[in-house]
Amino acid sequence: MALSSASEHLRSALRARILKRIDELRLGPKEAAMAMGFDRQQMWRFAAGEDVYSFDRLIEAAVGLGLEVRVKAVRPWGAS
Repeated sequence: MALSSASEHLRSALRARILKRIDELRLGPKEAAMAMGFDRQQMWRFAAGEDVYSFDRLIEAAVGLGLEVRVKAVRPWGAS
């Protein structure tokens, strides 16, 4: 399934923030997986950088770690 670069960028940015939060909380893989609602295999794939999770699923994982996710959509400057 081909995904847009904008979608890939959003997922990548959120994944990076989730990894930073795991580090901030000093969680091991097992603890992080539990907080994020992942099983062992899902956590391994996430930590390995595989881009297999939807933006919605990443938001759920972020919320499980205590993050608040905000998305703002704006029209480009000069667009009517």
